[in-house]
Amino acid sequence: MIFLLLALLSSSVLAIVLKYLNSSSPYGVYFVNYIICTLLAFATMEPKALYNNDITPCWLGGITGLLYLASLYANGYSIHKNGAILSSVFTRLGVLVPILLSVMLFGERPTMPQELGIALAVVAAVMMNGLPRKAENHATGNKIYLLPLLLTLLLNGTSDAMSKVFTQLGRRQDDGLFMFYIFLFAGLATLTILVKERRPPTGRDIFFGVLVGVPNFLSSRLLLAALAELPAFLVYPSYSVGVILTISVVSFFLFHERLNSRQMGAAGITLGALVLLNL
Repeated sequence: MIFLLLALLSSSVLAIVLKYLNSSSPYGVYFVNYIICTLLAFATMEPKALYNNDITPCWLGGITGLLYLASLYANGYSIHKNGAILSSVFTRLGVLVPILLSVMLFGERPTMPQELGIALAVVAAVMMNGLPRKAENHATGNKIYLLPLLLTLLLNGTSDAMSKVFTQLGRRQDDGLFMFYIFLFAGLATLTILVKERRPPTGRDIFFGVLVGVPNFLSSRLLLAALAELPAFLVYPSYSVGVILTISVVSFFLFHERLNSRQMGAAGITLGALVLLNL
């Protein structure tokens, strides 16, 4: 449980930094972030070898790294077509993918209270983000583009699920190597975009990339450790709604952002979901 709590805190720091980044072209930040994560992953590898008599962390890490960037791209495209709020809702709903995968493929079975906790966690995530207002619907042509939303849900959920897949297929001593290949392939894919756009990283990109990279690596590494000890149906919803709740509390005390009545209700549902998930 300690790994899950630390992963939650690290991801909250990451989300707060990204929230106040406000960059129109974030790929420079993403690239520096992935480079920092790759270096940190290499530093934690034991032994420091790029192949350890098992190819699983290499190919699975490579696929996961490409999924990381694909999910970011899909989310950006969905925001362009459907607006930020609706896209955020479907990003949160992506938590259903690793849960269903673990239940169907890995034989994990939540209890009845935990099933209720999962349902409440999904409801709380949707409530916290809200639904698009008429003004936003009008701005996007009053039309919902379903394909970008589904891609956002599936790619975010699948990229999250890869850590659980590795805990089933890989060896614990290769956790660091798996992380290394995730961030290496994600960084190379991001570099391809930067070269294509002829947009080299700026000093600001480097600064924020380092700020993002450290908590990003910690949250990914700690989440993998949590999945090795706890069932996915407990880890993923607790992680998702826990980050939302932590960000809300931090934003209230540090940035004086107040929650509206809907968000207060979502915070209460979040607490109830966390209790049920841990019964």
